[in-house]
Amino acid sequence: MIVSFPHIETKQQITLLCEMASVIWKEAYRDLLSPAQIAYMLDLFFNPSVVDNQISEEHYVYHFITADGITAGFFGVQPRLKENSLFLSKIYLLQKFRGKGLFGQAMHKIIGIARENGLPVIRLQVNKNNTVAINAYIRSGFYIAGSDVFDIGSGYVMDDYIMEYVISR
Repeated sequence: MIVSFPHIETKQQITLLCEMASVIWKEAYRDLLSPAQIAYMLDLFFNPSVVDNQISEEHYVYHFITADGITAGFFGVQPRLKENSLFLSKIYLLQKFRGKGLFGQAMHKIIGIARENGLPVIRLQVNKNNTVAINAYIRSGFYIAGSDVFDIGSGYVMDDYIMEYVISR
């Protein structure tokens, strides 16, 4: 399988990312969040104008994850120079592409991005009840560094673990 990570830049690519996020979230979070919260968070985080602003104003970088030329998922990172870390904001795969080694290859690419930016730590947030994702991150070398509750408005919160991966020298 040939895996690549095309950079997401165009409005059309951003729209595809948001459409893919909707499919993935409705499947992946159906047992963790209410349908109303999923809809709210999709609009909050995966509205094309929000993603476009993240890229143009907040220095986020998004990449598709492709397998043999087929778009299988995506990830988004943000260098946080003041924190000396790379924030792994999003990494998602369509269900039919999970368990095929794509997550590990994407993590290898993300580690490379951190190294290129001279950032020694990758940091992420994950829902405390998302054991599948937590276990995948732990298998990839992340550890739980803390936890926090984030108010995201409309009566919703994100009750997350903060996980970190330390880049080896």
